[in-house]
Amino acid sequence: MDHPTAMRHPSLLLCFALAACGGPPRAVHERPEYDIVAAREGGQKQAFEWSDWSAESFARAKAEGRYILVDGAAEWCHWCHVMDETTYRDPEVGRLLSERFVAIRVDIDERPDIGERYAAWGWPATIILSPDAEEIGKYQGYLEPAELREILSKVEQLSVEEATDPAGAQAAPVEALPWIGARAAMDLDAYYDPDLGGWGRRQKLPIGDNLVFELRRGAHGDAQASARAVFTLRQQRALVDPVWGGVYQYSVHGVWDEPHFEKLMSIQAGAIEAGALAFQVTGQADLLADARKNAGYITEFLRNEAGAFLVSQDADLNAHVRDASFVDGHDYYALGDAERRKLGLPRIDDHVFAYHNGLAITALVALHEAGGGARWLEVAERAAATVRDTCVKPGGRVVRQTKHGKKVRHLADHVALGRAFVALARATGRPEWRAEAERVARAIFDDLLDPQTSAFFANTVDPSAAGVFSRRERPFENNALAARFLGELSALTGDPVWREAGARALAAVASPAGLAEQGRMLGGFLLAVDALGVFRWS
Repeated sequence: MDHPTAMRHPSLLLCFALAACGGPPRAVHERPEYDIVAAREGGQKQAFEWSDWSAESFARAKAEGRYILVDGAAEWCHWCHVMDETTYRDPEVGRLLSERFVAIRVDIDERPDIGERYAAWGWPATIILSPDAEEIGKYQGYLEPAELREILSKVEQLSVEEATDPAGAQAAPVEALPWIGARAAMDLDAYYDPDLGGWGRRQKLPIGDNLVFELRRGAHGDAQASARAVFTLRQQRALVDPVWGGVYQYSVHGVWDEPHFEKLMSIQAGAIEAGALAFQVTGQADLLADARKNAGYITEFLRNEAGAFLVSQDADLNAHVRDASFVDGHDYYALGDAERRKLGLPRIDDHVFAYHNGLAITALVALHEAGGGARWLEVAERAAATVRDTCVKPGGRVVRQTKHGKKVRHLADHVALGRAFVALARATGRPEWRAEAERVARAIFDDLLDPQTSAFFANTVDPSAAGVFSRRERPFENNALAARFLGELSALTGDPVWREAGARALAAVASPAGLAEQGRMLGGFLLAVDALGVFRWS
């Protein structure tokens, strides 16, 4: 989530892994200094050039003694657009960046390794590096021009920060996973809001993994867990677009009806899977109808002609088109279908990434298995075939069709797509999907395994990286997803080797610090413990 207020080094317990802390109140949104239309009418020009993420950019910074600004941004991010039109067009900000910095922009959807590294700091996230590309400052969310001017003008006062690796420190023994899972479930309960539903009170976010875990509890006889999930699913209907379907990303002020309007595939997939499972556990048909409505949104708006799924849809209209009329999401999404289409559609990020497709395919298989209809399985198989043919190379290696995609491969792509192949093999009985899942699993061991810890690296070696980025991380979230994939693959094939490897990877990141940093985002870890067959249900 994007955020208008910057802070240095906030408690990660106040943030969550999908994006960042909460958005602005409506009153802030209406202030002129945050108004994209007014900013464009001011006619300010950007006085610096963005540099590519490349070895050449890092080498230039080192050779010329320039500091580095890395802007972690998302195509769908409203406050990234505001910062582009206001802060980055401020003349003094432009002068400082042009004279003393190499400024690099990173699309966090295109580079999930960078996205997960700085998830707690944005979006936008502003990272200041020394000329040697070592971190000296991290700033959260939207920075007003005066704030960024002060940071840039006093950059010499910043010092290189000590590197930490909380996900890899004090790894747990594999035998402790059942007990760690039980404690994590208690921590998840402590975040639950019994009055309004959901986890956490400052912001309301549709957290699909938390919902699915609660429903798994319900399937094991915990009626209170089922009730929490059902109440939350009904409360978060306030975030569902009443015209097209699709779930908005989050809501501010601790209520469900003050949304930010971007629609991310990760949010859609979680809502679809949770709604489908809720129907299976409770038999309440309205929850299945919700899942079908959201599935209808992604098939109509977030799918290309080849049947592959796309990344996201913007919160606003024409945020990326400076010579067109900008329409804020608050105004746009208040309109009906015909009025919206007359104005045009908010931009859709049409990249085809294995990660987002894996999430969507797995969710649609769950919808099919819940009785949502055979159509969803057909849609899922078509998407899987397209992604397999375009993104999966010999040996199960999953690539991204982007400028950097063939140089760097990502754990997130492999494990999300691998789970989708397992789901399809289970639902269809077709051996080709099992074979694809096994190939992808072997690839992560060949290319991404850290033999010292048994966890997986976020990415293969990046030949462009320098400094802090040359040290690969072992991310908590995607190691949990890897463990979930390997546990499900073991259940499908009957081969315990996969499950044992998944347990080692999960234990390697299940340090106290790694778990603490997840805050309320504990569902993915708990589902991994369950997929490995070691969660203590009684």
